[in-house]
Parts: sequence; C-alpha cells; structure tokens
Amino acid sequence: MKNNIVAIAIAALSISTAAQAQGPLDVFRTNATKQKLEQNAPSLRDHLKQRKVALEAWNALGAKDLKPVTITANVVAKNRSGVRELRVRNFQYIGDCGQSHGGQDSGVDTPTTAQAVFASDLADSYLNQAALLGIDIDSLTIEIHGRPDKEPTGRVAYPRNFLYTIYIDSPASDAELEKLAQLAEQNSVVATLVKQAVTPQLTIDHKWSPREKKVEGATLEGLREYIHGKRQAILASRAKWEALKNDTAAQRRNRERSTTKREPRGPWVKVFPNGVRQLTVNDKYLILHDNPEYLGGTNVGMTSIEGVLGILGTCITHISLGQAAELDLDVDSVSLTVEAEWNPVAGRKGHENESIALQNVRYTLHTLTPESDEKIKEWLNRVEGICPMYNLFKDTQTFEHRIVRGSFNPFPDGRK
Repeated sequence: MKNNIVAIAIAALSISTAAQAQGPLDVFRTNATKQKLEQNAPSLRDHLKQRKVALEAWNALGAKDLKPVTITANVVAKNRSGVRELRVRNFQYIGDCGQSHGGQDSGVDTPTTAQAVFASDLADSYLNQAALLGIDIDSLTIEIHGRPDKEPTGRVAYPRNFLYTIYIDSPASDAELEKLAQLAEQNSVVATLVKQAVTPQLTIDHKWSPREKKVEGATLEGLREYIHGKRQAILASRAKWEALKNDTAAQRRNRERSTTKREPRGPWVKVFPNGVRQLTVNDKYLILHDNPEYLGGTNVGMTSIEGVLGILGTCITHISLGQAAELDLDVDSVSLTVEAEWNPVAGRKGHENESIALQNVRYTLHTLTPESDEKIKEWLNRVEGICPMYNLFKDTQTFEHRIVRGSFNPFPDGRK
C-alpha cells in the first residue's frame, strides 16, 4: 500500500494563519494539555538517529554493489483545461497558470515550484549531514527566493541568484550549523546540477493528425481549442499592458509599489519529524518529497532529484502551449518524457572526480499535430529560446545562504 500513496499538489488549499496556529483537530481546552501529550510524538531527533544508521550502511557500499539508474518524469498537457500533469513513479501534481495566460490557477507555477525543489534537496542534504555528524535538530524549514541581477546579463527571465534562509531549532553552535550548511550545499545533487551549465537535449516525436477535425457525439473540446483560446487570452493581456504603458497614473502606482522595502518571500520547505519535506508553493499548494527506505525515508513522495526533472518538463510543456498559441498552430496533444542518469557511485572512494549531479539530461516532446516538420522545428526553437527552466539549466546558477535560529513564520504580517 505504501508505494500506492500519491503525493499530489492540493489544488486551491489555502493556508491561513488561523489554521497554522490551531493545527489539526484542536480539541484541547488548554494549550498545556496539548503540549503534554505532544511529548509522546516522534521527534526529528529520533529520525536523525534512524537516518544515521541508514546512511552509514549506504555509505559503506561500493561500486560492486550499486549501478547507475535512469530517472524519468512524464508530463501531459490535459486537453481542454491545458493543465500540466506531472507523474513520477506513482506520484503526481498539477501545474497551471493564471487567467491572463489562458489558465485557471488550479495548480502550481513552475518557476516557484523549481525554487521549492531546490530548497527541498538542500533541506534533505542538511538532514543527511546532521545525521552523519550526530548534530541534533528539533525543527528545520528552508525559505528560498531569487534576486535580480546586479548588472544586466541579457539572460532569459527566470529566478536566479538564489538566497535561501535556514530556519532551525538546534542546540548546536553557530559554527556547527554553518559547517552543516556548507556540507549540505556541497553534497546536494540538485544544487550541484543547477550550478553547472547543462543543456537538455531534445528529441521530437511527431505524429500526424488531420487538419480538419471531426468530433462525433457529445464531448468536451480538446487541446487544440485550448491553445486557440489561450491565444486570445495572451493577446488580450498584451493589449492591456500596452494600454498601461500610456497610463501615467498607473505607472506612478507601480513605481510606488516597487519602492516597498519588504523583502520578497519565496516558497518554503518544512521538514516533518519523519524527515518528509512539505513544499509550500504560491502560499497555497502543497507537494511532498521523501526518500526511499534505504536512505532513511518512508517513500511517500517523489525525491527532490526526481522533482528537478519534473520542473523542467512542466515548464517546457507550458511554454510549448504558449508558443503554439503565439504561432496560431493546430496542436492536438503535447506530452514530455524527461530523463537523466543518476550514478550513486559518483563521489565515493575511487570515484571522487565524478560529479554527483544528474548526467545526460534529455527530453522527448511527443506531439499530435497537422503542422509540418519545419513549423514544429520553428515552434520548439522558440520554446527553448524563452523557456525559464530550460535556460536555468543551460546557464550557471549561484546560491547563498543565511541561518536564523527559531521557527519560520510564513505570514508575519497576518496575511492569508
């Protein structure tokens, strides 16, 4: 049964301050009674002791015991809704965009999810290093956001120059926590990957569909109709922004908002006492990440290594739909298969010079369309030219961190 548990992004789940303060099933008349019983719950310290046993056994293995594995993520654009369904093994979540781009905001957006995935892998690596060094942790949350370039770079717009804040409760010294942070980043497979310049390789799987569609019986319209509707939404949104350029009052309001000094807040990842990471995206959608049992996890969610391929797939799928709309193409289906090799031997004794990052990152775009091969090549060239995650992978990225003692408060100003 455990392998059949689906970790799905919970659509339209708003996280309110009241819900966070109250917690699940607030049946107690006094907080003291609640706290007394909570002492019987498993703790993150207990998990770290268990994880240490699993990691020491894992680290004792050699090249004769392990082999490279291909990691796969599959993404499908879902017909008339246009939402992107990501599946990794038995786990899934839904991605979507706002109404100005033809979506319904019924799932996560990819750039924000990407940052959460990076934070999740850093949190997991932080736990690994704490377990191996025998450092106790009582709570751990990582919040992350990108920052503007200090100088113009000409790069595609995507989150970068990452700053992640480690909120932690621990009896360890400041020096020990800083050492953990450095080791965690060095041993993070995902951070290592995105610090490099990796260009995902494309294969096109084109199957033909008729130019004139025949729809028989009662049915919902399909992806072709969604793309044409998306085109109308994009054109309307563009016209709105063009009008705002000539609206001096609107420009003044935008400048006033941009001078607000509050630091931007990105997605965050909370570590549960059993080591499962809960990713909060767009303040309201939840995704679970976990490890397999042999790494001290419980396998109730995809790994962050799998998740990083997922965000590449969902982003390329999203931009493919948008560029099909821009070019006014007839497209009846779009799906992606994203793959890469992970070698668990890399970095071990005798393999110290091998990168721990995923290798041979590639994707196959499957499409059903009456458009010509030339049109498809033009379409996908435009996709790769502007896709945020494709270009994030292709460029080198940087990370900085800071450590804050205490629990993370996602809504310090009372916002919901």
